[in-house]
Amino acid sequence: MNSERIKARFGSYHVRVLHQDESRRLANLCSSHDHADVCRTLAVTCFATPTPSTLTEADALIRQGHSIGSTLKQAKQQISREMIAEASVPCGDAFAALTGHTVCAGDLLYLRLYRLNAGEPGGDLAPYATIAEAHHPEHTAPGTEASSIAELSNNMWSEDAHSALATLLAAL
Repeated sequence: MNSERIKARFGSYHVRVLHQDESRRLANLCSSHDHADVCRTLAVTCFATPTPSTLTEADALIRQGHSIGSTLKQAKQQISREMIAEASVPCGDAFAALTGHTVCAGDLLYLRLYRLNAGEPGGDLAPYATIAEAHHPEHTAPGTEASSIAELSNNMWSEDAHSALATLLAAL
């Protein structure tokens, strides 16, 4: 899980919800250094509707600002990711500021877009959210084989995938 990787690598992990409404959340998944947060992942979550009934309690905690992966794990839910796209994208001024300028505008970031499915172990997994993430290069470096964001073929994506990616790109 992203939260566990951030904590193991950087010594701390926090979720800072920057914006949230009924269908979407923008969150800064960060570590703290010298009393300042450094964004390690900027994540846009488009929640599936309706929320699967087995996830109601975990979903309530997540919408209160808790970590998605950790909360689902603590609720003993099984999760899987269906990768939609991976690419590199240039860092923008807003992301650079969230990182405490440990990344410069124009530096390449690793971007991934995926659908997160969840459910009870042994049962069917249901779509919980579509998530777009941009990662600090010290957390997940963009691979040399990654396509540029401009090269992605997105004509078969869901509305949530388009929305999550557009919201993330606007937030960078």
